[in-house]
Amino acid sequence: MVEIIRQLIAGSIALGVIVGNSGNIMEFYDETVAMSRQIATAGDLRSITMMLDYTYLKKGRLPRPDRFEIWMVKNFKENNLKDLMTDHWGNRLVYKSSKKDKTYLLISLGPDGILDTQDDMRRTGP
Repeated sequence: MVEIIRQLIAGSIALGVIVGNSGNIMEFYDETVAMSRQIATAGDLRSITMMLDYTYLKKGRLPRPDRFEIWMVKNFKENNLKDLMTDHWGNRLVYKSSKKDKTYLLISLGPDGILDTQDDMRRTGP
């Protein structure tokens, strides 16, 4: 989906250069890419948290943080677009669970790549 948007916007940029409106087109492109990354990351977090909740209901516990990447590979199909453990800005996802693996916190560091800032995307459960 992001690739299609990129191609459409690239065509718009070429057209914008012709009519002398490339500044506005680039601003539109940047905003669209940023929004697409946020939407795609939100979707990834939702899918992961749904599977974490299912795992908790099925097994009565969550994966330990040191086994989270193994759990991800086991439960999600790898693809050539991005690593399962990264968000759409290329930052590593942060996963934490409580001492008895009964609750979790899943964090995307957002566009700035810094933990505990306003642009972080967080999901908790179950």
